[in-house]
Amino acid sequence: MSNASEILVDRKPRKRRLSAKQKASSLFHLWHSIQDVKEEAEHMNDGELVLLIGMVELLVEERTAGLSKAHGSALSAADTARPN
Repeated sequence: MSNASEILVDRKPRKRRLSAKQKASSLFHLWHSIQDVKEEAEHMNDGELVLLIGMVELLVEERTAGLSKAHGSALSAADTARPN
């Protein structure tokens, strides 16, 4: 075998990290999407799905609360327009 330094590895380009404002905006849009799914589950009278979506909703809310503590007014600076 050849030397390990000669092995070429295909590397994916690194993704750029989101800013606090971008994270807050993404979480806000995700939260609204979850609300839509939860509403649909309620219309279908599927209690288990409503419970599951409610737990996901709480996880997103916890992440949002952690983001607001870590970055102060990042959530207030987020794009709060309702997603299409």
